[in-house]
Amino acid sequence: MRLLPPLGKRAFRGSHLVMALLRTADELAPLLSKPRRLLAVFAHPDDEAYGCAGALQRAGADPDAAAVLLCVSRGEASSMGPQRGLTPEQVGQLREGRLEDVAEIVKLDGLLVPGLPDGRLARQDLDLLAAPIRAALEAFRPQVVVTHDARGVNGHADHIAVHWAVRRALSGIDGVRLAMIAYTPETCEAAKPRLLFPTREEDIDATLDLRGAEIDAKEACLRVHEALVTLREEPDGDLVSRPPVEHYDFLGERLSPRAEDLFARLGDRPRR
Repeated sequence: MRLLPPLGKRAFRGSHLVMALLRTADELAPLLSKPRRLLAVFAHPDDEAYGCAGALQRAGADPDAAAVLLCVSRGEASSMGPQRGLTPEQVGQLREGRLEDVAEIVKLDGLLVPGLPDGRLARQDLDLLAAPIRAALEAFRPQVVVTHDARGVNGHADHIAVHWAVRRALSGIDGVRLAMIAYTPETCEAAKPRLLFPTREEDIDATLDLRGAEIDAKEACLRVHEALVTLREEPDGDLVSRPPVEHYDFLGERLSPRAEDLFARLGDRPRR
């Protein structure tokens, strides 16, 4: 995995670096002292902003929690390349830099970018794709992993590939909750013509009602990635408004009533 240059005199804010350190998986081991550990795994820069930025910020603000983001690619195949006359390498550098900004906003404890080829993740050997995820799991030992659902949220082949890579990486590791990003039918209907696959209301196991700093952080992450989504009720310009909530479907679990936190009821996990 690619490392950033040395941090030098970058400042600290509480227990977090103001500029996120891109770590190797082995360097995550000191975070084992935190009783609650969250690993988010996504295909591209910006997936975390749409998906779980609120949950990441909540963990970042909790002194007893640690949050790590693993972004499998650098997002170099983005359409912004042709639109702005940038090479794939330039796009990758730009989007990786945006991840560093997100890491600062939500106070991540770790950021991993293996740099596998954007747009071609579905063509990779599944064990190769799963290897950096498995390394992070073994070093960080999270209780909760967040990723795309099996449909990739919107059918994106890279998203689907990462979902199955996470499943492969988790093979043989017990006691880890897999929380998949979920959208309600109402949200998906409102998002049209943008495609989002809905999750049935009865399959949603956790709903995080974002508040205060969590709303601000998720909104800031969306703006970093120039996302055309806002949490404001009255959006500006071409922005699409979504409610300030995050929904999750826990693989193999059924929580009723819904949890309000990703770590809720980990010791008492009714199976589906």
